[in-house]
Amino acid sequence: MGTLGMSPFAKVSQMTATSLKKLVFRKELSLIKALVNAINPSISVKNEEGEFLVGSGESHGDNQYPVKLEGDVIGWVQGDQKAAVVASLLSRLADREWEKRTLAQELLSKYKEISLLFKISEKIIDSLDVKEVANLVLDEARRLLKSNSGVLMLLHDGADMLESIASFGSEYDDGLTLRLGEGILGRIVVTGRGEIVNNVFSNPRRRLEHSRTGSLICVPLRNKDKVIGAIALKRLRSSTPYSSEDLKLLTTLAFQAAGVINALVHEQKLKESRQNDLLFRLSNQIRVSLNPNDIIATAVNEIRQLLNLDRCLFLWRHACALSPTVEPARQDFLYLTPTVQCDLAGLAVVNESRNPALPAISGYYTEKEMGGLTQQLLNREIVRIDDVRELSEPNTRQFLLSQGFASFLAIPLQTRSGELGVISCGASREPRVWSQDEIELLQAVMNQLAIALDQAELYNQSRRAAQTAQEKAKALEAAMQELQKTQLQLIQSEKMSSIGQMVAGVAHEINNPINFICGNLKYVDQYTQDLLNLVQCYQQEYPTPSLKVQQEMEAIDLDFLLVDLPKILTSMAVGTDRIREIVLSMRNFSRLDQAGLKTVDIHEGIDNTLLILQHRLKAIGGLKPIQVSKEYGDLPRVECYPGQLNQVFMNILANAIDALEETMGGKDKSLGIGDGELDAAPRSALCPIPIPQDLIPKIHIQTALLENHWVAIRISDNGPGIPEEIHSKLFDPFFTTKQVGQGTGLGLSISYQIVVERHGGKMQCNSTPGQGTEFVIEIPIQPQPSL
Repeated sequence: MGTLGMSPFAKVSQMTATSLKKLVFRKELSLIKALVNAINPSISVKNEEGEFLVGSGESHGDNQYPVKLEGDVIGWVQGDQKAAVVASLLSRLADREWEKRTLAQELLSKYKEISLLFKISEKIIDSLDVKEVANLVLDEARRLLKSNSGVLMLLHDGADMLESIASFGSEYDDGLTLRLGEGILGRIVVTGRGEIVNNVFSNPRRRLEHSRTGSLICVPLRNKDKVIGAIALKRLRSSTPYSSEDLKLLTTLAFQAAGVINALVHEQKLKESRQNDLLFRLSNQIRVSLNPNDIIATAVNEIRQLLNLDRCLFLWRHACALSPTVEPARQDFLYLTPTVQCDLAGLAVVNESRNPALPAISGYYTEKEMGGLTQQLLNREIVRIDDVRELSEPNTRQFLLSQGFASFLAIPLQTRSGELGVISCGASREPRVWSQDEIELLQAVMNQLAIALDQAELYNQSRRAAQTAQEKAKALEAAMQELQKTQLQLIQSEKMSSIGQMVAGVAHEINNPINFICGNLKYVDQYTQDLLNLVQCYQQEYPTPSLKVQQEMEAIDLDFLLVDLPKILTSMAVGTDRIREIVLSMRNFSRLDQAGLKTVDIHEGIDNTLLILQHRLKAIGGLKPIQVSKEYGDLPRVECYPGQLNQVFMNILANAIDALEETMGGKDKSLGIGDGELDAAPRSALCPIPIPQDLIPKIHIQTALLENHWVAIRISDNGPGIPEEIHSKLFDPFFTTKQVGQGTGLGLSISYQIVVERHGGKMQCNSTPGQGTEFVIEIPIQPQPSL
């Protein structure tokens, strides 16, 4: 940009290249010669290279006096003492000429800069989109400052976060976010002053910059006293570093862009506010009114005013075509049941908001009149015509032109009963380019209208049902009873599903003592029979017992005892067999309804698992109670295999309890559950880091909804953690560090298969020795197609 802002050293360098002869003597040569002849003809003048410009150097004096410009010698005057006057005069002439040239160059540079910025401003002002303006500014900056990468970032309202809205080159990604004060860019924005960093890689603030980056220039976007963003450019190490002239140019460009961007952002927010206000009013009307005609009238009028339209219409078409003789303006088209069948399908204008200077559009229009437009709307296609005159389909073009449309936009919707409604917008005075924001607004309005129409349809259906309620009272009562029965069945089923795991645990605990009793009954029966045989043998050998024996036999009623004791043992055997069957049935039942995919509440499964493990969380045998904290997010219902997922929760929670029990000084084996598959490494034994004696054992459960329509479940404990060397083996089948008989090493392996293979999810373990362990489970809300 010329010599604008040039340093004195640069000025002198440029002057020296020009030479004293070109700078001074081109215009004042004759005047200088006359002055020299008047003072002393023997005086001579030469430039810095020794070339004589005046005189021949043959003088009567040996003195030389320098001609200087801002301290640097640009020539010599040779002669007596009077030559010093000539040297001083030449120095002043050189300074004056250089100032004139510098000023002219600065004015020319300023003119070029203003002309360039004026052209850029024209391009920016013509744009109505923030991202488009950002891209225009970056394109100009890249072209003017010859940069390899660049980014324009805006500051979020109410947050200390910068987000990229435009970029070029390989170093900045779209959607890049950066906190204020983070990295070089973040700190420059905090200061509010532009800056050049010509050795980026060695700069201590460097964060995002690539190793190939040589220099960086960053200027905040300021609107008045408020920073709204920043522009940053980069050059490679092999490129020329940025200069102060580059910083000045980028600052001017940023100033131009900041005003436009700030205005567009405010305009966009105002527009969104008005659109949200419209949708809010429609939602309120839907809640308080069952008359869709009033809602449609409000929507049509508000849309016309909001979008500054010449005309806005709502058209309606029943699934059964209406007769063309019906007057739409006088009929309730939304609920009019047509009694006349006709061969022509069409649409009727049921509501209109227009510029008062335009004629009203009312009536019923057939497919023949509207041409291909009808079929497009029947196919629920969005019809967007920026210039009606450029339409290739003649019938539609003629119809729209006859109705005074220069531009046309139509958004259709279909109700549950198959009826079609259309919001149509139009410009009559001149063609109009419809923006995507306008289309999205109309789609949102149509969604609200669809709710209103469906609600009104349901209301009319209920009204018609009420009129026939007396005739169908008995049938309705029977249906209600059946519904109540079904509801009770569903409630019962849900209860049984919730206590399934608890029943399995109870059944398992009952099974051990029952097996013990059942296994010993046969020996008791055998021993009893032997004793009874012995008594009978004594009776045969000693038919006449002593008086004392006779008295004892009468006291215990020996004859009855001999008959009843075998019966008692038989009854006990039958009872134990029955209990074994019940236990087996309970265990089978607890796993029965968990086989298929179901849509369930993940939190419910976690809570049920905690209920089963409640006895292990209490303070037993001198151990401290384990505290469980839950941080549940707002999760939708998830389609999964609930029984298998509950098994995963059981495995992880049981492992956490095992680790905490070991940390607190040992584990009571009688408290264990399951069949030995709920195991991982006994972490306290493997972790060399000591655990504080006053540690309060805790388990934390957290759930969250992820952006990719997945849910995450995090289960962590404050136990001893897992050493790094066994992390890679945690999910391997049969890997265990427990003693023989205490675990098979299948618990985490099965859990991993359930999450990854059965649900298409992810499972990982995060652990630091001495700081606890966290298991992270991520599954999709709906199963993947490959499952």
